[in-house]
Amino acid sequence: MEAADPGTAGQRGRALLPCGHPRREARNAAAAPRCSSAPPRGRKDWTPRERAAAKVFLRAAVEDAEAYMAMTEADVVEEYRRAGKLHKYEPAKEADRRLARVIKKYPPPPGLVPDIDRYLKLLDDDNE
Repeated sequence: MEAADPGTAGQRGRALLPCGHPRREARNAAAAPRCSSAPPRGRKDWTPRERAAAKVFLRAAVEDAEAYMAMTEADVVEEYRRAGKLHKYEPAKEADRRLARVIKKYPPPPGLVPDIDRYLKLLDDDNE
């Protein structure tokens, strides 16, 4: 039998358990340094007012989505007809328009809704 290299066997034995899993101290070792020179992004915590606004907005958005899901196509068409905007009804954009109405009524804190201008533009198109 050949003798194994004591340096490599010893190093392997210290890092791995007999079952092959890494030892606890090896798992908790410091993370490798970042390859980028940029510092990691900071996370901005919301103020209590922003947190409350987010909660109100999300609750209103969920309630509106549930109400929309409960409606039939005929109900939605009737709603537009009563408002006098049946000619602007587009089923493909209806969910986005409803979210835009919620955004306008309950403004979310910055960063909660990505690309918010896309939704608000739908309301501007309706008003024209």
